[in-house]
Amino acid sequence: MVTVDIDMAQYKDLGPSMPEIRRRGLERIAQDTQKTVDKLSPIDEGVLHKWFIHKLTDDEAVIKSPAHYVGPVNYGHSQRPGRFIPGTWKKGKFRYDPKAEGGMVLKRSFVPGQHFIERSIEDVKPRIDEHFKVVISEVLE
Repeated sequence: MVTVDIDMAQYKDLGPSMPEIRRRGLERIAQDTQKTVDKLSPIDEGVLHKWFIHKLTDDEAVIKSPAHYVGPVNYGHSQRPGRFIPGTWKKGKFRYDPKAEGGMVLKRSFVPGQHFIERSIEDVKPRIDEHFKVVISEVLE
C-alpha cells in the first residue's frame, strides 16, 4: 500500500470549489503515483506490475498491488541459507517450479529491499503542486 501525505492548508482559500479541487487533485496524484510505482517495481513480470487505485475519497487515496510479496521485495526479507529451491533458469532469471529437477541453493541470509515505493513517492512529490494547479485552473475557469 502506498501513502502520500498532502498539506492542503495552502489551498484553503478556494471557497466552495475546494471539495472538487481536493478530490480531483488527489485523483491526479493517485494516478501519477500508481503509474510511477508500477514503473519502478523491480520485477519485470507478474502481478507486482499491476498496481491499482484501491480507494479514493475526499481525504485519501489508497494504491495497492495484488502481489502478496510487495513488502518483502520493497523492505527486504530473510531466507534460510542452504535451502534448495526447485526451478529453472531462463535468460539469467530464475523461475520457481516445484516440479523441476534442478534449482538453486540459497546463499544469503538476508535479501536487501529495493525501496521502490519510497523512490516512487519521492519521484511524485515535486509534481503535487503542478497537479493542483492544473485542477484549480480547470475548476475555476
